[in-house]
Amino acid sequence: MIIGWWNVRGLNDPIKHSALRRLIHQERIALFGLVETRARDKNKDNVSQLLLRNWSFLYNYDFSCRGRIWVCWNADTVKVDVFGMSDQAIHVSVTLLATNICFNTSIIYEDNNASLREALWSDIVSRSDGWESTRWILMGDFNAIRNQSDRLGGSTTWAGTMDRLDTCIREAKVDDL
Repeated sequence: MIIGWWNVRGLNDPIKHSALRRLIHQERIALFGLVETRARDKNKDNVSQLLLRNWSFLYNYDFSCRGRIWVCWNADTVKVDVFGMSDQAIHVSVTLLATNICFNTSIIYEDNNASLREALWSDIVSRSDGWESTRWILMGDFNAIRNQSDRLGGSTTWAGTMDRLDTCIREAKVDDL
């Protein structure tokens, strides 16, 4: 089973629908996270059905009027249970139906404001307590980098807030792949 995510920067374009459907079909993806969808709450059901008919969807509109994060999955392949949601993340437990293997996944779209990211970093660290033996995949757009060398283009000024992402990763005892 393959999982993935995409910072789609707007999901209202039919060309992006086609690209996503093609990717999911070619790679046999069963769980996918979308961030920065820019789809309005009133349009989410129509867009999701045009996008991936017969798939299940979870959105964070209760926390963000712009629906910053969507999680979609093939219910014939995986079972998904939500165990946490905010304006910056959706946390789910995933069970592969064929093997009964379970793992946790967090689809993340952190805020551009460094001070608002702190809430998610604290949440990640607190969730990691006692999860040393639990498979947990965190994926998405962190709007921060761990090292200056990770930056391509833009300002070469190192913001002190970038150090906080590295601290979060170390404190949560997760690996950066």
